[in-house]
Amino acid sequence: MSSSSFFLRRHSKPSALLPALTFLRSMGGGPRTFKGGLSKWQHKRMHEKLATEKEHKLLNQEKQLYQARLRSEIRAKAAGTTTTSSSSSSSSSQPSSSFGPMTSKDHIKALADRFMKAGAEDLWNRDDGPLSSSPNRERRRPSPPPPPLDIRKIIGQHQHQQRREYSRWRRNESSDSDDDNPMDWGAAGGTRVKPGESMESLKFGTRNEEGEEEEEGGFGSGRRSRKEMRSGAALRNHDVKREKRRVLKEGNWKERILEIREDVRNRPEVVDPIGRRRREEAQGSVLTQKRFDEYNISSLTIKALNEAGYINMTVVQEAALPVGLEGKDALVKSRTGTGKSAAFLLPAIEAVLTATSSNSNQRVPPVYVLIISPTRELAIQIAAEANVLLRYHDGIGVQTLIGGTRFKLDQKRLQSDPCQIIVATPGRLLDHIENKSGFSVRMMGLKLLILDEADHLLDLGFRKDIEKIVDCIPRQRQSLLFSATVPKEVRRISQVVLKREHVFVDTVGLGGVETPAKVMQSFFIAPHELHFHLVHHFLKEHIMQELEYKVIVFCTTAMMAAFMYVLLRDLKMNVREIHSRKPQLYRTRISDEFRESKRLILVSSDVSSRGVHYPDVTLVMQVGIPSDREQYIHRLGRTGREDKYGKGILLLAPWEEYFIQEISDLPIEKRQLPNLDSDIKQKVEESIGKVDTSIKEAAYHAWLGYYNSVSDIGRDKTMLSDLANRFSHSIGLEKPPALYRKTALKMGLKDVPGIRIRK
Repeated sequence: MSSSSFFLRRHSKPSALLPALTFLRSMGGGPRTFKGGLSKWQHKRMHEKLATEKEHKLLNQEKQLYQARLRSEIRAKAAGTTTTSSSSSSSSSQPSSSFGPMTSKDHIKALADRFMKAGAEDLWNRDDGPLSSSPNRERRRPSPPPPPLDIRKIIGQHQHQQRREYSRWRRNESSDSDDDNPMDWGAAGGTRVKPGESMESLKFGTRNEEGEEEEEGGFGSGRRSRKEMRSGAALRNHDVKREKRRVLKEGNWKERILEIREDVRNRPEVVDPIGRRRREEAQGSVLTQKRFDEYNISSLTIKALNEAGYINMTVVQEAALPVGLEGKDALVKSRTGTGKSAAFLLPAIEAVLTATSSNSNQRVPPVYVLIISPTRELAIQIAAEANVLLRYHDGIGVQTLIGGTRFKLDQKRLQSDPCQIIVATPGRLLDHIENKSGFSVRMMGLKLLILDEADHLLDLGFRKDIEKIVDCIPRQRQSLLFSATVPKEVRRISQVVLKREHVFVDTVGLGGVETPAKVMQSFFIAPHELHFHLVHHFLKEHIMQELEYKVIVFCTTAMMAAFMYVLLRDLKMNVREIHSRKPQLYRTRISDEFRESKRLILVSSDVSSRGVHYPDVTLVMQVGIPSDREQYIHRLGRTGREDKYGKGILLLAPWEEYFIQEISDLPIEKRQLPNLDSDIKQKVEESIGKVDTSIKEAAYHAWLGYYNSVSDIGRDKTMLSDLANRFSHSIGLEKPPALYRKTALKMGLKDVPGIRIRK
């Protein structure tokens, strides 16, 4: 009870207490006085909602009344039409009102007569009874006597089957009247057959396994089946016994899928226009007969292409270049190493030339083309390729905005050396847009947005940054998305960037293999304790086979790559490392060194898995399960580029073998484990012991975090803990390193047996 109400009840003169009540009143409108403890705004919104619901109910009632009036008018009109027709044709017509009540049967009859045409077979049979009980029914017309019957012939052919009777519709007459045409009568069933029509055409039965029809009834059946009490027109094909659908077993699905894919691959070129190009790629012909100078491309760009050795187009360039030059939005899917960069750089240069010709008086040129890539290495590579194509174009510049460099240095370069094309990674680009340095104003003139490796840019890692960037650039622009893999989820999310009427260019085709055609793929299943020994064995074997070898070893995390690098370096192998823990200058130097080298091994995380072009890579080895199917394809795409041969090895533990089901449609084969020499085993064990303990502990933490994020493995925390302990022993740790309590809570590993927590 409030203090104000207390004083009002206590004193008989409330007027004298008004000043006191004014001071006792609390700020904010006083105590809540509405039922249920609602504020006045909540009370207002509640009544608005109730009023809206009441209005909707009234509208629905009016709608139902209106529909009821329409139905009654239609019924009355139909009844009036039927009554008028009957009265005009009958001998003694009785007057009837055009409008009046109708029974449900009359209503159904009236609706059916609207769709009945003279001479059509209706859905009535003798068991349904008469359609109408009109007293003015016309006399039945006498039918001619039936011809003599050949009983033996009828019994031998039709096995005494009872037949269903059909009727001929006549206006103003019951449907049970006899037809005018002479009919042949079958035996014992009263079935009428039209002249020239066999009894088999009216047979109403199912077929057994031998193809003979089964009887539905005979002379001795006292009652007819439910199927016989309906006409064939009503039953349609529902009276036919359907063959039970055979459920494919789990093993048959794979065979069926492979059969469908093989059938799609063998389709003629008229049905599959991409089939010819796909078969040419499989046979070793990546280039087509189309030349760059056949399109509307600048002569200076053609000159730079000729000097770089590019005369004929690849399949993806022939398919995507016309779409890009026409100014349409496109989502392009093509295999790795088929020339996607040139397919979007040529339209970008033409867009800049067109924009600069119309806006040549601006002091600071706006950014006309924005190219976004997921990794720094790919951004640097795209900028280098763009500079090759812009060799003879004066006044057009390209700059990169990537992490690992000083932000103020980027700003100075943008001010001192204005450019029209920017190649950037999402994080650093968003920093420049949000910074109040005038960069976002220059983006207002954007004409073309390009996303390279679009499937990675639109996944959960970069999607929010891409959405923020798209909100800060003009809507009236052209957008091009390129990727080697385009899952369904990416196609759905791509609507954020692309227009609704965009073009989807698929140079792989339905049923096509997404991996390079000349790469031999194989996988090995081995205990995790033998992975490092097998990596050393495969590398030694490959070096013996290839005079000029270039190998990329992909690891699951950056710290796993660091551990693998130290191990292989101690084993006296020519090896380099590149991953996200290294500074950008170091990564650029190692990338250039590996690109120019002839005999080198590169241990990498996924920073080198997408888009980066390393020529003449002979082997790609993937240690551990990739994050998904698309990641496996992109990693493998580092070899077999430019229509060259290569090899791919996937090394998995037994509990990772389920991943093979996700890539079962790819041409990958299981191989037997090689015999490892005991001396080599001992040598590898000694090298593992020499690795610094801090690197081992960091590798353990990274391994645990990675596999905890893999849903099929990380959902069972107890099993994950056991696998982590085994891994820690395989890298030479006596006991698993302890986790911080905060880290364990985030990973869901608190109070899990086998997981040590720092105190």
